[in-house]
Amino acid sequence: MIAVSALVLASAAAAQYILPTHDVPFIGGNVFKSNDTAVASYPFSYKPPFDPKEYGGYYYWSVNNETVSGTNFTGYDTKDGYTIPDGSTGKYPYFQISEGHPKAINKSTLFESCGEPKFKKILHIIFENEVYEWTMGQVFWKLLAKRGKLLTRSYAIAHPSLPNYAAIVAGDFFGMAHEDFYNVNATSVYDLLDANHVSYGTYVEWYNPIATHRGPNDCNNYITNGPIDSTNPEWASQIYRRLDVPALLFSTYTGNYERCSKIYDANNTFADHVMSHTLPEYSYYVPDMLHNAHDPESNSNYFNQPNTGAQWMNAFLDLYLPELEAQGTLVVATFDEATWWNDDDTSPNNDSHIATILFGSGIAPDTTDDTYITLYGMLRGAIQNFGLGSLGRNDTNATNGNLFDLVDFPLANLDGDGHGDHPGNQEKPSGR
Repeated sequence: MIAVSALVLASAAAAQYILPTHDVPFIGGNVFKSNDTAVASYPFSYKPPFDPKEYGGYYYWSVNNETVSGTNFTGYDTKDGYTIPDGSTGKYPYFQISEGHPKAINKSTLFESCGEPKFKKILHIIFENEVYEWTMGQVFWKLLAKRGKLLTRSYAIAHPSLPNYAAIVAGDFFGMAHEDFYNVNATSVYDLLDANHVSYGTYVEWYNPIATHRGPNDCNNYITNGPIDSTNPEWASQIYRRLDVPALLFSTYTGNYERCSKIYDANNTFADHVMSHTLPEYSYYVPDMLHNAHDPESNSNYFNQPNTGAQWMNAFLDLYLPELEAQGTLVVATFDEATWWNDDDTSPNNDSHIATILFGSGIAPDTTDDTYITLYGMLRGAIQNFGLGSLGRNDTNATNGNLFDLVDFPLANLDGDGHGDHPGNQEKPSGR
């Protein structure tokens, strides 16, 4: 953590600070010096993460204008067969967000009498943007709900997407109100996992690790020049986005090569890790922009767009759920935030109501639960199950709910297929 007193005051009005170039942590791919010829024609965009007056020193940001990132579509032009949308070729300074009073992790078990764990592994899959009512009005999401437990009162934390990705692994969104080139200098669940020797990993579709002086599988911490999603003639978007990968938002993560090497290209590794029983105990699977319900298919109108993600998720479960259940894995499919189909973030979904469905270990299919839970409660559930300590943020706040409490059966009561011996698993009569 960089002490505030050691920073150079950038602006008395903004009360924020310049981050010296030598203090910028390792970042990874698609990061440039501001005068690099690769981004020479890109306009400079300066958008602070938040208004510092709102937090009074509780959070602060520091900025380095010499270290910049290229925005989406870097490296593409019309000669490659792609059209670069207006305004998409910008460069953004490196913003670091820190806590005014840094919190150390508490290694003592948060739940003194947590009892038996309810799952051996947890796999998070995060979809993009849709409000609960829009999502669960779609036929393929209704099919998914029959395969697991639908949480009817599940809520995101904020808008836009990026602060929610930070919240689910760190118990806070650190005041972020935008989603440009921001990194958080704070502890996260990965510090708790390391302290307790719990394995973890992240599987990202189209992710491209890079070879650096640190090792062959280093973080690509911004935009990789992956394929363009152009299945819909009215839609063009880079199919991989850094901000959808929770671990990559934290300089405390990317600054450590051993941690960086635990982010994988899902297309080439996930199936092998599942089938070889080497999937870590705590993991994230990050679908691409088609599979996460963000972008529409070629034959999809906008209103039915969420079905794109649900069709992919049904196929994912067909492929992997039996094996994941056998390994005692709880699969948590949830959304990062709620946006209505007309892109209105304030009405009728200003309560950030999102769909979350649980599958696998300890879950009775075709059930619902109306217990209130937020993304912070998802983190709290993993902390309790693995007997971790705490981050001292919203992971300690019981009013956010607890995923652990929504899993039906402890491991001791599970049968060989990962389900409990409950009426939903009993063989049904074959009478006509």
